[in-house]
Amino acid sequence: MSALQGIGARLGKVGFAAGLVGGMLVGGSMAGSAGASAVVGRLAGVAVAPSSVAPAPRVTGTLPNRLLGVSCASSTRCMSVGQSEHQALAESWDGSRWSVVPTPSPGGFENSLNSVSCPSSSFCAAVGFFANGSTNQSLFETWDGSTWTVLASPNQGTDGNAFSGVSCAGPTFCVAVGQSSNQTLLESWSGDAWTVFPNLSPTGYGSLTGVSCVSSTNCVAVGDSQTHFAVEQTLVEHWDGTAWSVVPSPNTASTNNGLFGVSCISSTACTAVGASSDAVMLVVSSLVESWNGATWAVVSSPSPGSTGSVLYGVSCTSPTSCEAVGAQSLIESWNGVTWTVVPSPNPNGSGTTLTSVSCTSSTNCVAVGSYGNGLGNDQTLVEYWNGSAWSVVPSPNMTVLVAPVVGMAATPTGNGYWLADSAGDITTHGAAVNYGSMGGHPLNAPITHIVATPDGKGYWLVAADGGTFSFGDAQFYGSMGGKLLNAPVVDIAPTSDGKGYWLVASDGGVFSFGDAVFSGSMGGKHLNQPVVGIATDNATSGYWLVASDGGIFSFAATFFGSTGAIVLNQPVVSMASTSDGLGYWFSASDGGVFAYGDAGFYGSMGGQHLNAPVVGMAADNDTGGYWLVASDGGVFSFGAPFLGAG
Repeated sequence: MSALQGIGARLGKVGFAAGLVGGMLVGGSMAGSAGASAVVGRLAGVAVAPSSVAPAPRVTGTLPNRLLGVSCASSTRCMSVGQSEHQALAESWDGSRWSVVPTPSPGGFENSLNSVSCPSSSFCAAVGFFANGSTNQSLFETWDGSTWTVLASPNQGTDGNAFSGVSCAGPTFCVAVGQSSNQTLLESWSGDAWTVFPNLSPTGYGSLTGVSCVSSTNCVAVGDSQTHFAVEQTLVEHWDGTAWSVVPSPNTASTNNGLFGVSCISSTACTAVGASSDAVMLVVSSLVESWNGATWAVVSSPSPGSTGSVLYGVSCTSPTSCEAVGAQSLIESWNGVTWTVVPSPNPNGSGTTLTSVSCTSSTNCVAVGSYGNGLGNDQTLVEYWNGSAWSVVPSPNMTVLVAPVVGMAATPTGNGYWLADSAGDITTHGAAVNYGSMGGHPLNAPITHIVATPDGKGYWLVAADGGTFSFGDAQFYGSMGGKLLNAPVVDIAPTSDGKGYWLVASDGGVFSFGDAVFSGSMGGKHLNQPVVGIATDNATSGYWLVASDGGIFSFAATFFGSTGAIVLNQPVVSMASTSDGLGYWFSASDGGVFAYGDAGFYGSMGGQHLNAPVVGMAADNDTGGYWLVASDGGVFSFGAPFLGAG
């Protein structure tokens, strides 16, 4: 990696990539009637595709996530790529939210997608690198509108190969650029075959970091050419449909000059951005150059950073409208006459970097990058330009669950589920979408449960102090955060329309928010065992509470039975209700399941060896089955599809 490529912790171009109280507070708890008879025929069965997976220990469940490239086919269709830990990362924008898209990672050691180009909503190409050992190999993936697929791409030499930039004029013409063995790497894709071009760097040593194609016969690639003394000078190459050639490009008086990104709107209008520095990089300045069809020229640009200004990406929609992004959340705008710094959000001060930008018009731009979360892990950053101001748009991060896992929630159609750990990390399985998490954010108390909205397009997390956190279309209606509680909050249940929810504490106190109606609680009453869960009765809009001895307490809900008078092998830990409100299940920590009303019994883990205790369950509304989740993230399926463990 060249010196300039390392400026500003540049990660994207060379490839490493509780609110106010509402509702009624009633403290208390009680549980089913005490009993002494031993449980007979403990409910047990055979799990369908049981799995128990313990994630590797981590300080937090938050993985380092970085977005390194972005391309928008329209205002409602964008794709961004990058890296999560050692895996490739892709996220898509549908006009209302960003979501993680499953992406292949062929390397067993390292994977990164550094750039993406989407000429249409049904075709994108992404490039980067992967490694199964110490040597990098080029990585090329294509998107057909529904799936990412790895396509083989050639490598040059025996040293590391890494693509840094890609531009596609269409699905049958893409150019990928990068570096291999300290030489430029330049290849073109015809839709079914690759063409590899020789190194054209004047000094023999060079790197190409950005490329822009306005057609299959006109492309511009930029980077830097390096001498044996590590002095860098700008490098520009042009494709005329037949051959690549070096085009003279200017340098500033600074010792080192390099270009990182380029945007062309025609054969006679291109803008390239980068940085220049002195020999020891004590003074680093932004660098902008423009092409008028005949020559490249340096254009004056601001350098506001106290430790230097670096521009990594640029996108132009006309000769009088360009946006450039860089380190320290730097954004500069071109109006056809001058470049000016535009105020932009900076979530974490010096830990923020924007690496790429894509504009579909002068009033619609998306910039991506990452910011530090204060725990040593970068998190994704997406910012949006509406023509007058930049704002942060929520974007998901990939996480790994850290024991203890505390609960799970399912989509309404049963085609996916979410798992949550006590730190607020979320993992998604099946069709469940990641809408965000509390992973990496300081919490006053551990998360105790997760529940999905009725349409499955969002979820709430609740913490032991009653703090409630909303994601996706889940609305925040209030919480007990910051209020004195007699006992910790253990569960949350939404109303049938998702416009409210109840919280329950271990003493049976119930707190209602939004359109959730308070129908009573066990607050202030004697309990044989603490309350551990709550479930909604969709038939009556009431709710049930369950205690650790299996005692059920009904409030504006029909009582279908309990184990309150039975001695259980292990305590009950969670409950779930059927979609019609005419039944419910609850599960014990040994995986035993108890079914009442129209809730069907499909099996349990009772009597079977578990690596860790069961802590939660969720109902599959599609099949009438259910899932159990253990504290190590193991998931057990009964009459429901197994979609992976945490």
